[in-house]
Amino acid sequence: MMSGLRPLRKINLAPMLALGLAAGLLAACSSAQITDTIPTAAGGLPENAPARSATAPEYPSVNAMPQRREALPLTDDELKRAQAEMTTLRQRQEQRATEALAEPAPPPPPPSAKKSAAAKPAKKSKDAKPAELTAKDAPK
Repeated sequence: MMSGLRPLRKINLAPMLALGLAAGLLAACSSAQITDTIPTAAGGLPENAPARSATAPEYPSVNAMPQRREALPLTDDELKRAQAEMTTLRQRQEQRATEALAEPAPPPPPPSAKKSAAAKPAKKSKDAKPAELTAKDAPK
């Protein structure tokens, strides 16, 4: 009984595969944007997406030659001169870096007495008034 069903499955499978392949090819060659018609909830374009332009962008022709550049490529002498300049600049930079590492960093300036006194918070007593009130009350 099993052997009778197997040939039947193969016969039905071939047309289904051909139909699926044809549908896929037809969808791939579609000129309309399918994603524009799919609702947002089903995975289409989001609501805040910008609208498509009315005209398609222009692409250059396949056989079109690019325009000639105004700036010519460097000659051999100019190339050697530029490489030599870059080499000397790199050597100077490396020399400055080694000199900066060799020199000890200058010690930080000592803190002044005013800064250290201002940095420490004043001790508050239980009966002390805020600083604004004591400054106003003192001249009375």
